[in-house]
Amino acid sequence: YIDQTVDLYVPADTDSAHWNLIGLREYLLGFLTSDDDFNYGAEELKTVSREDIHQLLSDRIHKLYDDREQELGPDLMRELERVILLRNVDSKWMDHIDAMAELKRGIGMRAYAQRDPVVEYRIEGFAMFDEMIAAIRTDTVRQLLTVRLRKETPMQRVQVARPTTASIGEEAQEVKKTPVRRKVEVGRNDPCPCGSGKKYKNCCWEKDHQATNPAAPPSDK
Repeated sequence: YIDQTVDLYVPADTDSAHWNLIGLREYLLGFLTSDDDFNYGAEELKTVSREDIHQLLSDRIHKLYDDREQELGPDLMRELERVILLRNVDSKWMDHIDAMAELKRGIGMRAYAQRDPVVEYRIEGFAMFDEMIAAIRTDTVRQLLTVRLRKETPMQRVQVARPTTASIGEEAQEVKKTPVRRKVEVGRNDPCPCGSGKKYKNCCWEKDHQATNPAAPPSDK
């Protein structure tokens, strides 16, 4: 990525006076460069080499990459690299297919300019493929080193139903339910539930009646 960028703005076969250092700074501004970079005077420019500029940008991007990996951890960094690369390959490849289809539809017009459409299609197709590779490289590097991951809030489970068992340590104990006994009403002339053979009114009625209604006066048998 650095090689491609430096070749574009600081060509090897161009004199330093004609380097596009302003374009290089603005292209990488906020990513690898700041407003103070590459503001060379005429005399300073004579002492700066193309290799110096390449080394400066290379050191910065490697440091940015190392800091990024330290922040995210190796495992997450590898996953992020995979996801971003595959996403860019998929997107750029689909755009390339559409562009090649458009080229194929109009390539026949080259015959009017005395050019072989087949040869022109091959030449432009290769050039478009190289552009696609460069775009994949550029977007992958920039996104990898600038994307911000959103931290998800851990999910919290909320109990919506009462459990029938309660766990203590590794053992599960059944929650015992208190049985509800239905109270059976006994008539005064019915046999007493105590089994004495007497009528309820002549046996335990008064005792039970006083227990459930302490304010009631004792009955006169």
